[in-house]
Amino acid sequence: MRIAFTTLGCKINQFETDALQREFLSRGSAIVPFDAEADVYIINTCSVTEKSDYQSRRVIRSAIRRGNGAKVVVTGCYAETRPEEIKKIPGVGVVIGNREKTMIPELLMPTFRGQGSHPALALARPAFAQALISAGCRLVNAGCKLVGGQCGKALHTKTRGFLKIQDGCDNQCSYCIVPIARGGSRSAAPREVMHAFERLVEDGCPEVVLTGIHIGAYGSDLKQSTTITEMLKALIPSRGRTRIRLSSIEPNEITREMIGFLGQGLCRHLHVPLQSGDDAILGSMKRSYTSRFYLELLENIAKQVPGTALGADVMVGFPGEGEKEFQSTMRLVEQSPLSHLHVFCYSPRPGTSAAGMRNQVPEPIKKERREALRTLGMKKNLSFRKMHLKSELKVVVEDKINPDTGLLTGLTDNYIRVHIDGAKTEHIGKEVKICVKDVKEQGNFGSLL
Repeated sequence: MRIAFTTLGCKINQFETDALQREFLSRGSAIVPFDAEADVYIINTCSVTEKSDYQSRRVIRSAIRRGNGAKVVVTGCYAETRPEEIKKIPGVGVVIGNREKTMIPELLMPTFRGQGSHPALALARPAFAQALISAGCRLVNAGCKLVGGQCGKALHTKTRGFLKIQDGCDNQCSYCIVPIARGGSRSAAPREVMHAFERLVEDGCPEVVLTGIHIGAYGSDLKQSTTITEMLKALIPSRGRTRIRLSSIEPNEITREMIGFLGQGLCRHLHVPLQSGDDAILGSMKRSYTSRFYLELLENIAKQVPGTALGADVMVGFPGEGEKEFQSTMRLVEQSPLSHLHVFCYSPRPGTSAAGMRNQVPEPIKKERREALRTLGMKKNLSFRKMHLKSELKVVVEDKINPDTGLLTGLTDNYIRVHIDGAKTEHIGKEVKICVKDVKEQGNFGSLL
């Protein structure tokens, strides 16, 4: 059976797609590119915004047109929250929400029932007990045909592994559909996280990203409760030469001890959602911090661990956001040591309390504010990268080539992409030392030391 996958949205979705691919490979299927002819097209959707829904529908329809009678399977958050809407699309074969995502291999390959699913799929279940591990540090070239896990082309080393330690969210932010799409917070057992992490380290993975929907809540639901900070304390001594990176973490879940880990095994990079720099809007969003708390936290991190990359999600156009409230956000971002911004427009999500709020912001105003913040974000990012001119940094070399220069690129622990003069294919997946020679808008340029 030839199966093609495509994934929209977050790293969690990509992680779960990887796990499904491994399960199908273990059952003898062939994984083919999404634009190739296949027997089954599996679309792992996103629904975080109205645009995400639109993109999901567009991909679904493109698979139906390309498939020429192939089965089209739709899963993910859009399938969880709007299944009836998807079923109305002519040509959709199966719609499966997040909670049943692990059933897809058995649904499509019933002759394999009873043989047990891949452990990497267990965490997606409502009552999981195992940590999810992605394809380790090994990934088969996506351009080749895979049959039974074998490939005509050589395996190549990934430059990072993703370890899903948590799923779901108990927060009730007024704009967010994730608790509906993903359910409540559920944590993997610490021993399973340790086992999966040690496997990645043994595979020689240069970087492991701890990921989840709400990783700051890790361990609070377990019988013997623990925390993300305690998990880091256990993982860092076992990391060998592997560096650890955190995915997004809420500001009030960053501890003093966690800050102390930055640069000491934990990458000097934290993505800390802001959403708004105005306290009235934060209250309406049901966020659990103030703008002052957020700013002082980031200033403290930057002071304690210089060179730390600090990223944020920022939402514009939330109901009630006037020019005064928007300017509060602009001022906070300008004053802060933020180095990376992900800016997006508020999108009403059915089932959330914000969808029914008054004073909705017109779309043209949302777009103007988004562009203003993105421009500010690019300015701050360039300024952050210029701080590292002539610096010596360690970079994990990736298999990404700058099309203009032909140079391999890599990522520093503090989230700076460097185009590396002198890097060769044998350096891919390895950490090398470089000196930053130039800083341009499209990235930093360095040479091997």
